Amino acid sequence: MVLKCEYTFTFQPAGCQPRRIVLVPQRRAAEIPPRQARSRETLRRLLDAAEAVMLAHGPEGATVPRIAKQARVSPATVYRRFRDKDALMRAVFRRFNERSRSAVREQFDRDAVRAIGLVRFATIVVQGMVQGFRANAALSRAAIQYAERHPNADFIRASGASEAKSFQQMVDTLLMWRDDIDHPDPDQAIRFAFLIVATVLRDLVLFDRMRLMATVIPVDDDLLKRELPRVFLRCLGVATPPDNQTKMGRRA
Repeated sequence: MVLKCEYTFTFQPAGCQPRRIVLVPQRRAAEIPPRQARSRETLRRLLDAAEAVMLAHGPEGATVPRIAKQARVSPATVYRRFRDKDALMRAVFRRFNERSRSAVREQFDRDAVRAIGLVRFATIVVQGMVQGFRANAALSRAAIQYAERHPNADFIRASGASEAKSFQQMVDTLLMWRDDIDHPDPDQAIRFAFLIVATVLRDLVLFDRMRLMATVIPVDDDLLKRELPRVFLRCLGVATPPDNQTKMGRRA
């Protein structure tokens, strides 16, 4: 840890000893932002390497030496950019969240999806959630575990606020079709539908508990893509899509 000590003296009349000495330790910044193209490229390589190592070894096994080796740099290079491993992990999860927010902004563009209609759009969204949870399972799982260990971190609070904003955009987009939703509170119905789908996917996909259900009902991604849109739409009081429409949404 690098400390910069600043001294503040408050003197009594001449000849007296100082009556107060204040030491102000200043921790080094958690992350040094890149200013040049070369620095930005090094940062990208470090974040890519951290993701790859985390996918292979989990968050606890993502050590700085492993990440440095994956990025083809020295550990000292990592520490010049980041104060410690925790700062590096925050940068990884921040970039992951930024990608997710960008995807939401693109997919939930009201003008672009207005003509699709509620049933088909909801089907596409839920099936996309299944694909997204599967593709990003390891990184999402690590992000959840990090958030649970650091619930009061500034980064976690900022991420929560950003996710809430993205989620509101998702709800607002679906509310374009509020007249098609047979529920006394369409806003609440949409939120609850997302809650059910996300909870199922978190348990079965992120934490890989499909095998625990094998004796009750064999579950795979195809089943989730077929049935979860029906669950979502039923929460809205909307008739479930016929099989051919579900398949059409899956191909989209």
